[in-house]
Amino acid sequence: MIEVDEKPLPWSENMTMASLLETLDNVEFCSVVRLNGKLVSSPKFAETKIPDNSKIQILPLVAGG
Repeated sequence: MIEVDEKPLPWSENMTMASLLETLDNVEFCSVVRLNGKLVSSPKFAETKIPDNSKIQILPLVAGG
């Protein structure tokens, strides 16, 4: 089991950040996540494996001007 934005989700072996994000809604513009307290940027999503019992926080893209 993993936790994404404080919601429990099932975990699977070899789960990557990219494969997880493909299953979630409203994350099209996600460029950074926090995985167990460490920031992971979108170029690393495909290679970043998610360990069981991980806590993930989706950080929305914020634009300003």
